Amino acid sequence: MDKKNKVIKCNTSIVDNNIIESPLFISSIKEIITIGQLEKMDISSSVKRVLKVLKEDFKKSPLPMDYENFPVVYKRWNDSKGMIRELLITSSIPDMTTMDVWNGLIGLYIQKLTPIYFNNENSIYDINEDEMEYTLYELAKFMNKSTGGKSLDKLMSEIIRLNNANYYSFANGVIFDKKNDKYLKSKTKGLSLIVDCEFNSEKRVKDQKVNTKCKVQFNRLIVDNIRYEYIKYINPKEYFALPSRGFTRRLYIYIKGNSYLSNGHRSTYIKRSFHVLRNKLPIHEHQPSKIKERLKKPLENLKKFNIISDYFFGDEVFINGITEKCVYFILEGSKEDLIKKLEKSNPLIKSDNEDLEFKMEIPKDLNSFLVEKGFSEVMAKEILYKYDKWTIIKYILWLEEKEFENNQSVKNFPGMLRFALQGDTVNLENTHKHIVDFVDEKRISEQNIKLNKEEFLKKSYEEYIRKEAEKFKKEDEVAYKVLQDTILENLNVSYENKLREFALFEKNITKLEKENWEEQKKKWHEFNEIREKSRLFKEQFEKSLIIIRNLKFYEDFKRDI
Repeated sequence: MDKKNKVIKCNTSIVDNNIIESPLFISSIKEIITIGQLEKMDISSSVKRVLKVLKEDFKKSPLPMDYENFPVVYKRWNDSKGMIRELLITSSIPDMTTMDVWNGLIGLYIQKLTPIYFNNENSIYDINEDEMEYTLYELAKFMNKSTGGKSLDKLMSEIIRLNNANYYSFANGVIFDKKNDKYLKSKTKGLSLIVDCEFNSEKRVKDQKVNTKCKVQFNRLIVDNIRYEYIKYINPKEYFALPSRGFTRRLYIYIKGNSYLSNGHRSTYIKRSFHVLRNKLPIHEHQPSKIKERLKKPLENLKKFNIISDYFFGDEVFINGITEKCVYFILEGSKEDLIKKLEKSNPLIKSDNEDLEFKMEIPKDLNSFLVEKGFSEVMAKEILYKYDKWTIIKYILWLEEKEFENNQSVKNFPGMLRFALQGDTVNLENTHKHIVDFVDEKRISEQNIKLNKEEFLKKSYEEYIRKEAEKFKKEDEVAYKVLQDTILENLNVSYENKLREFALFEKNITKLEKENWEEQKKKWHEFNEIREKSRLFKEQFEKSLIIIRNLKFYEDFKRDI
C-alpha cells in the first residue's frame, strides 16, 4: 500500500488488533473462576509459576486474605492451526462495560492528538505521547453517556479496573507486540492496558460540567501498536450509538476489524466458525444452539443500525449440499444473493449438464481464503508475508484441482500448502503447466489494470488540486501569493545547504540509495532553474494547500472515488 499522506483524523478512532482478536474482556460472569479451582485444573508450568508468585504476595499481606477464593479468568484453546493459546487475567476482571470505557479513553486520546500523520521515512505514525489529561465529563460526553455523578463514578471505577487488571500471555502467546514482531510470553509479570491513572478530588454539581483534570497513562505496547499500525479503524459515534448492554459493541468491533480484504477493498461478507468466535469474542457457551442464542440479538442490532445488511447461521442452510457450524456476516447484499454466489463458485460441484472439467478461479482475498481453509490469522499473514502472492495462488489452484479430481476436500489443506511452498517436491512448471500459464496471465492482466487505474486516479487528483488552487487564488489572492512566496523563500534558503549535503554524503551512499539520491539532486537543480514551475515547488505547494484548505490527501481521494 502506498503510505504517502496517510493521516488519522479527528472523526476516527482505532482499536488494537489484540482487542479485536483476543478475549481480553469477559462477556459473562460464568467465565470467572477462583485460584483454588484453577490450581486443580491441568495447567502449564508457566501458569503454576505465576500462581505461586501470587500466593506468596497474598501471604505477605498484613491482613489475612482468602487466596483460594480470589477471582481470575483462565482461557486455554487451540487455534485453527493447532497452536496453543493461553491467557490468565488476575487482580481485576474487565468485562464489556470496561471495554467500552477502554474504547472511550483510546478514542478521546486519538481525538486530542489528531491529525496524526504517517512518517514515510520511518514507516510509523508520528505519535509518542503515552499520557492523556482529560476530564470525566468530556470522557462521558465522548462516550454518549450521562454526565451525572453516578455515571462519572462508574467511569472512574472502570478506569481503576483497567489499571488493576493484569494479563498474562502463555504458550504461543495471545498479546502481540508489533514493534518487536512477536507475541508476549509472560514469566511472572503481567501486562496492564493502563499503567497509571490519577483522579483529582472534585465536588460535582448536578448537570454542571466538571473541569477537574484527570490523567491516564497507557501501556507503551498500546502506543507502539498504534505507531506500527497494528490497528483497525472505527467510527466512535457509530460505536457509542449502539446498545451498550450485551454483546453488540464487541461484535461490532470484531466485524469492523475483519471487514476489509488484504487489497484494501471492503469484503461483501465474513464467514467465521462457532469455534473461532467462541474463543475470540469470547462466548462462554459450548453448544451451537447456545452460541447462536448469544449472537442473535447482537446480530439483529447490527442489522438494525446498518452495520451489516444480513446474516445467517451455516448449520441452518445447505450450501453445495452441506451445512457448517459457522456464521455468515453479510456486509453487502442479501442472504439469498450470497447463497447463490457461494453455490455457483464452488469448483467441487459438478452438474450433469456441464463438462467434468476443473474451473480455475483466483481467490478474491487470499487472507480470508487461507483462514477459511484452516490457517490461523497469524499463520495466514505469515504465509502472505513470506511467499509471493502468485506462487501461493498457483499451489492453491493445484490443491483445488486435486480436490476436484478426487471429488473430496483435502483434509489438511494448510499442511499441504505449506509443504508445497517450502520444498521443491511439487514442480508445477513440469506437471501442471496449464495452472502456471493461467496464473501468469492473470498476474499480467492485474498489473496492467492497476497501472491504468493508478494513472487515472493520479490525473484526477492533480485536476482536483488544480481546481482547489484556482479557487483559493480567486477567494484570497493575497494569501495565495504569501503562500507561494513563503515556499519559494524556504526552498531558496535550503538550496545551498542541500547542495553541500549532497557533496558531503555522496561518497558514502549505497548502490540501493544512489537512484533516489540522484533523483533528489535533479529536483533541486531543476528548482534552481525554473523556480515555481519545478516539481519540488509544486510538491511543497500541494502539501501546504492541503493543510491550509483542509483538502483530501491522495489516499482519502482514492477511497472516495
